[in-house]
Amino acid sequence: MAPTPLDIPTFAKTQLSLLNAELLAETSQTSLLLSTHAPRSLARAGLAVINLLLSNQRTGLGGKTVLELEPDHATGGEELGEHEIRVGDIVSVGAQPRGNEKTAEKKSIEGRSVQGVVVRAGLKTLQVALDRETDETEGLGRRLWV
Repeated sequence: MAPTPLDIPTFAKTQLSLLNAELLAETSQTSLLLSTHAPRSLARAGLAVINLLLSNQRTGLGGKTVLELEPDHATGGEELGEHEIRVGDIVSVGAQPRGNEKTAEKKSIEGRSVQGVVVRAGLKTLQVALDRETDETEGLGRRLWV
């Protein structure tokens, strides 16, 4: 008995709807984690990298801005430490809130983060290509976290 042919448009439509549902589920899970946990606890779980500095900014493929982030040597870090961030992950790069900041200040910091895709993840650096081509790194002047 010959296998029945698969209708390609139906298959593609089904796959796209499943990918969209997966994206929505991951987005809601990430939003929940970010709103309920501090950056340090997310870093302990491997879901974030903290104490980063912007070491280089360049133009990458297609005119996208690529940020090269490395550990802040003032915090004793030579390597990024263990994390689960991989190439292709969609991440947010933002200023790391200080412990003594008020809640309103922390909320304003969260609004100034930039979105991007990890293009290289090494032991000592993390490179992120930003979604937009504009210069969005003006408000990121201090210690960062991903």
